[in-house]
Amino acid sequence: MNEQPMNMRDTLRGIGIRAGILAVGGLVVGGVVAAGAMKAAGTLMQVAAGGLLVLSAAGFATYEARKLRERIAG
Repeated sequence: MNEQPMNMRDTLRGIGIRAGILAVGGLVVGGVVAAGAMKAAGTLMQVAAGGLLVLSAAGFATYEARKLRERIAG
């Protein structure tokens, strides 16, 4: 069975141990979450930059095709 702490020192030591375990666990979990969020943000930025390049290239191709069509039409 669980024994109750005999004095204040044992109680404080138990609280300190639990607080330390929770702090380390929180740092580990927080680090994993932060790393995942940064990786997702980096991937999202790459996708956004790629989309911007594709849209820019499509706009330039449309501009050139329109210019060529006008030149051919006379």
